[in-house]
Amino acid sequence: MDSSQFTVITAAEFSDFVATRDDIHFQQTKAFGELQAALGHQPFYLAVKTNQTIVAAMLVTLAKVRFGYLAEAHGNPYFSTVENDNQVLISGAKALLKKQGVLKLIIHSNQMIEKYDDNWEKVGEFHQGLDAFYQDLGFLQGRLSDFEKGFNYNYSKALTGFENFAKLEKSYKKNGLQTIKKARKLGIQVYEASYDELADFKKVVDEAGERRNFSTRELSYYQTVYRTFGERVKFVLAKLNFQKELAANQLELAGVYQEIEQAEAQNKKKSIDTLHQRVSRLEKFQSELQTLAEKHGDQDVILAASQFFIMPNDILYMFSGMYDVYREFSAPFLIQDYMLQFAFEHHIEHYHFMGVNAPDHPDQGVLKFKQNFKGYIWRSSGNFELTIKPVLNKVTTMLKKIMNR
Repeated sequence: MDSSQFTVITAAEFSDFVATRDDIHFQQTKAFGELQAALGHQPFYLAVKTNQTIVAAMLVTLAKVRFGYLAEAHGNPYFSTVENDNQVLISGAKALLKKQGVLKLIIHSNQMIEKYDDNWEKVGEFHQGLDAFYQDLGFLQGRLSDFEKGFNYNYSKALTGFENFAKLEKSYKKNGLQTIKKARKLGIQVYEASYDELADFKKVVDEAGERRNFSTRELSYYQTVYRTFGERVKFVLAKLNFQKELAANQLELAGVYQEIEQAEAQNKKKSIDTLHQRVSRLEKFQSELQTLAEKHGDQDVILAASQFFIMPNDILYMFSGMYDVYREFSAPFLIQDYMLQFAFEHHIEHYHFMGVNAPDHPDQGVLKFKQNFKGYIWRSSGNFELTIKPVLNKVTTMLKKIMNR
């Protein structure tokens, strides 16, 4: 007799089950459920138990739409290796969601199905049976929203196989590592924002969103993420005191002048030419710093900011921004290097830079930045949809088409 039973479990039970997994996705956690609840959505923790032991589970959230609700499972549900367990999970979910007035269930699957090198040459295919797996459960391939299209292709880096972090850094592209080394010579401080500093984070991201035409979140969202995810999220910022940097640059410039005098005394023409080139760069930088120091005085100025989710085996790079006027200071490079070191020191195997544009998109700037850290491109598996109430779902779809004309 089959003892598999569908059940709704508590958030605590779900959290305990997830803690036993190696494949934890940040959107299939108790913290994400709490975040969704704070945003006004209703979380359900669904599971299949065999002999009182959870063998499959998923977090589903409900959002109000016309004529009912839309149910969504973000990330990858924790399916069982036993086919019948998964059938029990989905059939039970369908019956429950129908009673809740749900029109459709969408699973936003996020598994790698294709892998590419930096030249967009395909180097591997994965999870090729995923479509058939979901079809057997009654799902059809779904459409991607405009937002999701930004995460259909992603960039990641494997962090295994390096003896130490210095070796990991050497795996970066030459230009990327040189940029980091150059930025390190400045007095830029990379630090993790406290709860009270999240407004600073939001300002940076909002400026970038306005400049690059992408939507951003309210401060309350970041605050809720900070509270619910705790040590599983980091808001990392970079700041610089231009007045102090001006003084440091003046000292370096004075030192180079002394080197020129010594080289002239020893008639080292080649060294003199090289030193004069350094003087030219430092004097140009001095002029720029002077302007910034006069504007900001003796205070730290935020240059860039990024948010990261931290799972046991993965780090995910999410919202970010940089004040364009401070682009030349390369602060985003230092933030990424800071988090890559954190990942390496905590034995986290995968670092996900996340979304890049498709190969036929004219703007490949984001990809080029992420390629500085020498990883790989991959394509995500996309969405799978299960209709719960066919008639109402069809009516809603028709109304959307009419309203969008």
